[in-house]
Amino acid sequence: MAPKKNKQKAKAQSGPKLQISAENENRLRRLLLNSARPTTATAADDTLTKAQKAKKLKAVYEKLSCEGFGNHQIELSLSALREAATFESALDWLCLNLPGNELPLKFSTGISHYDQGGSVGVISNQPAVDAASITIEEEAPESPVLIRRQWKNDDTLDSRLTSQADWIRQYVEQQEEDESESWEDDIFFDGRSAKHKPCEPRSYDVIAKEYLAARLEATKAKEKRDKNRQEQAGHIIRKLKQELSALGLSDDSLALEHEHEISYTFKSERASTGPEAVDCFKEKTPCDTEGLASGKTEVAESDVESHSMVEHLVKSGSLVVHVEKDSAQGEVGDIELGGLFLEDASPSEILPPDILKVQKQEKIRRLSEKNLDKLDGIWKKGDPQKIPKAVLHQLCQKSGWEAPKFDKILGRGKIFSYTVSILRKASGRGKNRKAGGLVTLQLPDQNETVESAEDAQNKVAAYALYKLFPDIPVHLPITEPYTLLIMKWMEGESSTNLEDSEKNHRSGFVDSLLNDNSSAATASVDVTDYKCLQNIGRLQENRNSTIACHQQFSQRETYIKERESADLRQAQHSKMRTQRYQDMLNIRATLPIAALKGDILKLMEEHDFLVVCGETGSGKTTQVPQFILDDMIESGHGGYCNIICTQPRRIAAVSVAERVADERCEPSPGSDGSLIGYQVRLDSARNEKTRLLFCTTGILLRKLMGDQSLSGITHIIVDEVHERSLLGDFLLIVLKNLIEKQSTNSSGKLKIILMSATVDSSLFSRYFNNCPVVTAEGRTHPVTTYFLEDIYDQIEYRLASDSPASLTDGTFPKGQILQRDVVTNSRGKKNLVLSAWGDESLLSEEHFNPYFVPSYYQLCSEQTQQNMKRLNEDVIDYDLLEDLICFIDETCDEGAILVFLPGMSEINYLHDKLVASSQFGGPSSEWVIPLHSAVASSEQKRVFLRPPGNIRKVVIATNIAETSITIDDVIYVIDCGKHKENRYNPQKKLSSMVEDWISRANATQRRGRAGRVKPGICFSLYTRHRFEKLMRPYQVPEMLRMPLVELCLQIKLLSLGYIKPFLSEALEPPKVEAMDSAISLLYEVGALEGDEELTPLGHHLAKLPVDVLIGKMMLYGAMFGCLSPILSVAAFLSYKSPFVYPKDERQNVERAKLTLLNDKLDGPGNTNDIDRQSDHLLMMTAYKRWERILTEKGAKAAQKFCNSFFLSCSVMFMIREMRVQFGTLLADIGLITLPKDYQKNAKKIGSLDSWLSDVSQPFNIYAHHSSILKAILCAGLYPNVAAGEQGIVAAVLSSLKQSSSSASSGRTVWFDGRREVHIHPSSINNNSKGFQYPFLVFLEKVETNKVFLRDTSVISPYSILLFGGSIDVLHQTGQLIIDGWLKLTAPAQIAVLFKELRLALHSILKELIRKPENATVLNNEIIKSIITLLLEEGSIPQ
Repeated sequence: MAPKKNKQKAKAQSGPKLQISAENENRLRRLLLNSARPTTATAADDTLTKAQKAKKLKAVYEKLSCEGFGNHQIELSLSALREAATFESALDWLCLNLPGNELPLKFSTGISHYDQGGSVGVISNQPAVDAASITIEEEAPESPVLIRRQWKNDDTLDSRLTSQADWIRQYVEQQEEDESESWEDDIFFDGRSAKHKPCEPRSYDVIAKEYLAARLEATKAKEKRDKNRQEQAGHIIRKLKQELSALGLSDDSLALEHEHEISYTFKSERASTGPEAVDCFKEKTPCDTEGLASGKTEVAESDVESHSMVEHLVKSGSLVVHVEKDSAQGEVGDIELGGLFLEDASPSEILPPDILKVQKQEKIRRLSEKNLDKLDGIWKKGDPQKIPKAVLHQLCQKSGWEAPKFDKILGRGKIFSYTVSILRKASGRGKNRKAGGLVTLQLPDQNETVESAEDAQNKVAAYALYKLFPDIPVHLPITEPYTLLIMKWMEGESSTNLEDSEKNHRSGFVDSLLNDNSSAATASVDVTDYKCLQNIGRLQENRNSTIACHQQFSQRETYIKERESADLRQAQHSKMRTQRYQDMLNIRATLPIAALKGDILKLMEEHDFLVVCGETGSGKTTQVPQFILDDMIESGHGGYCNIICTQPRRIAAVSVAERVADERCEPSPGSDGSLIGYQVRLDSARNEKTRLLFCTTGILLRKLMGDQSLSGITHIIVDEVHERSLLGDFLLIVLKNLIEKQSTNSSGKLKIILMSATVDSSLFSRYFNNCPVVTAEGRTHPVTTYFLEDIYDQIEYRLASDSPASLTDGTFPKGQILQRDVVTNSRGKKNLVLSAWGDESLLSEEHFNPYFVPSYYQLCSEQTQQNMKRLNEDVIDYDLLEDLICFIDETCDEGAILVFLPGMSEINYLHDKLVASSQFGGPSSEWVIPLHSAVASSEQKRVFLRPPGNIRKVVIATNIAETSITIDDVIYVIDCGKHKENRYNPQKKLSSMVEDWISRANATQRRGRAGRVKPGICFSLYTRHRFEKLMRPYQVPEMLRMPLVELCLQIKLLSLGYIKPFLSEALEPPKVEAMDSAISLLYEVGALEGDEELTPLGHHLAKLPVDVLIGKMMLYGAMFGCLSPILSVAAFLSYKSPFVYPKDERQNVERAKLTLLNDKLDGPGNTNDIDRQSDHLLMMTAYKRWERILTEKGAKAAQKFCNSFFLSCSVMFMIREMRVQFGTLLADIGLITLPKDYQKNAKKIGSLDSWLSDVSQPFNIYAHHSSILKAILCAGLYPNVAAGEQGIVAAVLSSLKQSSSSASSGRTVWFDGRREVHIHPSSINNNSKGFQYPFLVFLEKVETNKVFLRDTSVISPYSILLFGGSIDVLHQTGQLIIDGWLKLTAPAQIAVLFKELRLALHSILKELIRKPENATVLNNEIIKSIITLLLEEGSIPQ
């Protein structure tokens, strides 16, 4: 059972696995390698010294070597990355640039041209030439690569004991070659090595004989108790020891031989084995080694017998047994090879060769005695000897190294020649550290006779034992003739060991790399200096001529301006002689602001800033700009005049420009002969003669992008500053900083005028250095105000019990109870509960309106008091609105009615209600005019026209009619007291429009709209108590209640510095938390990087005046050929869901949704129903079907379709308008090109929407492929992502589960990275039993008793990788971590591939920034490849 549990555990820990075909992988890699892509390496740290850089690069080199990369591969990567190289960036480079069959197995994809996969690079075809005989690895695709078993980090030596035989057997089987012969033929000692029998040095024999004779003499003397002879023999022995000591030898070997001499056993053994064997034993030599891992390993005889060598090992075993019995057990300790031979370095220069040879034999003997215990578990006295390959395998396994790998060196004909590659682990710390890494060895003498492939492999294995394990007597456990080879290598070895050679090689490479960098930098500096000297000379030569040209140009420009000024003055004088202009001047002179003309002009001369306050009707908006223009023309500076007047809305800019042009008796704005112009988004009327331009705030900010000094502009007038819009307050910061930077000696200084209807003038004056304030009285007629209770009494209105505005249905208002003596929340709720049980008396006894104050309504009728008790003040009563409009039409004098409603949907609802009535149906319906920002400019002009005599004009408007425009014939104003504000919801992480009460200042402005022509009447649909006690005095500035994301983007786009310091300069700075939240979101969506640096994506988002998430989604939708459906989703997310839920119809609505989901998106791309787990795809389908029916069958059929599927037709029409608006935004930045006929006739919204839906357009080529659509959804909605357990990092999941309350019920449990979340019941995914992938994106989170996700879509791992957060590649474990908590499983090679794709996509965005109109995005090979990937993933069965 245990193995089964372990298997399950491993499966649970692995994340969703990326799947990619070999064809796609190879194609992507070729594409990325052949394209000019940015590097992933970080910039080099210039603060490091050369020694520190060298140390860092050496550490990277060693780490890469320990991972199994060859020296040549490592040096290629470091040469490419140079000083900026890190371990991670080098791994990225290697995984991208090396084929899969040349990577270590844990990094590769397993894709290879051979059946065997490998972990070590392919060997060079050429023999090695370096001192240590280390083969530098080069590309050789034809070489076989072996698949090795990967040991886990927590595997111990004990856990490997049972599998050791399989481990060896598997490797031996993998190494079998077709040309290899049987082991028996290669392994037996055939006598040919006898010619290598060494001859003992005579000098040593003489000493040995004398020593043995002296010891025998001493022994005999002791037996006979002859002290004199004992002393003589002892003297001789001490003299011989001193002689041996002078030669660097000890007497231990002589003493041992003495024991052999007097042993009968020794004599018999020597007779049986022959002198050659004993002599060979005397020359057995160990090699240098690194420290071995502790622990003991044993190998069963069957492990060796299985390789056909048992017979020979048994035969030779007697030799080993008896020889080892003669070996003394010494101390256990490690003797470093360097230290061992360092002692001989000096004497070697003076001692004869025979003495040096004896010294080496002595040290071999010492090593054999001391380190025999390091062979525990591999070989012990009495065991049969083994072939070198088997011993090498076992020593590598005991050391925790990878299994050795043998590769044939090609190009040597029939000669058998092999290399062995071993991946070692580093060990130790500090000075005792032993470097690890991949080492590849081959025999130093490649011309040595080799009998077979097996013999060649055993010989190179013996050489590896000699080089890699110098502290172990490896000569003891191996068979002949390989012991003789070690003896020969030992006799001729140099003082440089393998580790020193490797260390020197790496140091030399790093030093050369750094020296190359220094040389290149020096050369670059030299070249730069030389070029600079040349350029300086040229600049000095051309400087005078440049200055002269500039002076000539300046003189010519001055001449032109002066000529224009004279012409404008002459034209002005001519115009003043006309009667029409004089009549208009007389009308203008009657405005209150006209009396302040002199004061305004004088103060503008003396100050940079001026605040002009004027009540409604004072004429400030139309007259102040003309005061300045006329004054400059009259003073002879008209040619220099360039005035910009900003308005908060498009309609205001257009209407004011037309009014001013009319007052000046000029043609329409932008025409020849007119000095007036306007510019708003999608519409412009200006020419080179324009001197006064009316535009929106956004247009001026866009101008700042190209010219931050606003050169050539003389005056900027910011109108309606009291609205405290986000862009308005932002513009004030920019203008204040701009004026402060102006030189005090500058002759053409910019002047700033702020204008407002109602404003706290002291607040603005203090902000602009206590600038002067000019106040103008209003010219309005008296206005009579009726509040809600007065209206009830006047029209005798009875609030119906089933009205939405009535509280008798058990609903409660959103507001809080403000007075204790009225009713408390607890009482109201209790009474509702009791009444539900039949206690109806409570309904009649208690009032439910928490804002009802009885004392305020004592003079009202009984019916009015009952209405007020049951009124839900937060709900607009449309029945009351209709009755009131009809009452005014029937009983009041002529005059237009202006109705203020909060939003477009409310306007459309009342419009439909009125035109369906008998009183405003027929011809009168044409004069029920909606007015909001989405109305076309041509339609907006109708509100200024006068109707026929017997028809009353009714204008239904948002707050656009509050101050921005003036409708002269309005006498009656109906104010619902509501407006919609854009607020930030931290749970949604999106801005949303919230309906709320207006301020008292707003109410006063609306009331003033009724008294422009004659005394008027204002009907306020809120109580006097609310106006006096509950309404705020002023509206909350947008900067304090709106998300700052778009504003932060503008700050970075205009290069205004860091975000927080800049916003802290605002009139009323936002909270630090709000700024932090905005900056964090910009990093998450990829708009910012590094030290608040704007990314290419951020540049585009800053130019799209929409929420960043919506903007990102549209941008990617256009790039990836699925724009039309993404425009639909973007509109729905910006507005609201099209589905309506009538009472008791929820199940029918859900069935309708499922029916819609069965409708494909008109293409073959949608064949997998499980892939439709998306509320957003449902929205796309709903709109597509509605739009098709509307186009083909008309509005009635479209309405019928909406009724059948519980869709709101008004929402659908609104979505169509928003789609067109979003499409034009993309055209503004050059991503798409609008048809020419639309540019000529902008009112054809339907035709443009049909064009945007045309699948033949290049931006819609993939509009029917759900896999691509979901990827773009991820791009837009990320980081609003949730994941199941399989897709979350283990540590994060463990923490999340601790706070989770859900019991295991078999259903998928979702987390958003902070806590457990649940899919909202309205989502199509709520009842899904299984999910294709463990990731989903959502629009918003709603918290009740649980945290619910609304509008969800299941997304794929590819989508997360390509369009999600930051990627961390765990190369060694084959995992990818996204944003620190999402997890995917993929080989490092695939992971790096996706990482590079992200960088390539980044570079494409840069190209779009440089020249978007010429960027053929859909033809880009990178984009095509990503699309192919997404299509492939969508077709892979899960």
